[in-house]
Amino acid sequence: MSKMNKKIAILVISLLCLLAVPPAAQGEQEEAPRGKYYTLVDDNNNIILQTAIKVHPGDEYISSDNSRYKVVEVVGETARCVYQGKERMPALSYSSEKKAWIFEDQSIPVETGKKPTIAIYHTHSDESYIKGDGTESVEGNGGIYDVGRMLADRLRQLGFEVIYSDANHNPHDINAYNRSRRTAMQLIRKSSPDVVIDVHRDAVPASQYQTEVKGQEATKIKMVIGRTNPNMKANLEFAKQIKSAMDQQAPGLSNGIFMGKGDYNQDLSPRSILIEVGSHTNSKDEAQKGAELFASTLPVVLGMSGQGGAAAKPISEGGSSGAGTAILIILVVVGAAAAGYYFLNKGAQTR
Repeated sequence: MSKMNKKIAILVISLLCLLAVPPAAQGEQEEAPRGKYYTLVDDNNNIILQTAIKVHPGDEYISSDNSRYKVVEVVGETARCVYQGKERMPALSYSSEKKAWIFEDQSIPVETGKKPTIAIYHTHSDESYIKGDGTESVEGNGGIYDVGRMLADRLRQLGFEVIYSDANHNPHDINAYNRSRRTAMQLIRKSSPDVVIDVHRDAVPASQYQTEVKGQEATKIKMVIGRTNPNMKANLEFAKQIKSAMDQQAPGLSNGIFMGKGDYNQDLSPRSILIEVGSHTNSKDEAQKGAELFASTLPVVLGMSGQGGAAAKPISEGGSSGAGTAILIILVVVGAAAAGYYFLNKGAQTR
């Protein structure tokens, strides 16, 4: 498949996803009421996790030590979980020949000479850190932007192409994911990114994220995967690879992987993740350090060997069709998407 046809195919698939997932469904999975959070406990009432994401029966969590739990009951803000066993994680080993960490079962195809592109945006534009911003919420210009910029800057230093959006998706309500979906679509159309990252912060006690990595004070990073989207399996495997790299290169940085009832716009890409960089109770400086450390683990995951080395090949389907046919399809899909999106999302846009 030619490069032009690859880009056309990606755009067609993305637009079909827009039509397949009604905007109203994007906001199903939101948060606990302000000032409250959910506590996941095991059979002995030991705390497994605290999160401001709304928790439902069927949600799952892979903890920092790779224990997997499943939520079986939610009463108030307490979620009772059942232990599912140890999760099998991708194995990393150091290659003295390549002088790099590589996955023993390398499932990401690579091609040399191409830098991976990473797209970054923020669904919740107001999220802030009390220690650094003076408040937990800044309308339209939260401290989370500083964390996102730190992540973007470090990724560029490491040799990635980065496209960063500071689009405002306020208000922080159930329709925020509807609005940020448009941003994610624009980023995908513009750069066909290999990875899409939605950067957030949590709203729980500081101890849930406080950590020290290689002698540096930082916040942990929790990855969130929507379990009700067609890319769930691919996104989870990608998150597990990142966690393995974090555990190997930055022990103490990972706060696990939460699989919640929602989509989080992750149907748009097979390498799409939501990350929680600390909580509003942690300091912004430490959150930025967490983001910087997180960025440093991605070259291993995306097949880069040092700066500017081998990079991950963009995900694409096999087979090829004529450019004329693809363009005809895209024109039909664009028209349908524009009309459908307008009527489905009318009245729910940013005011």
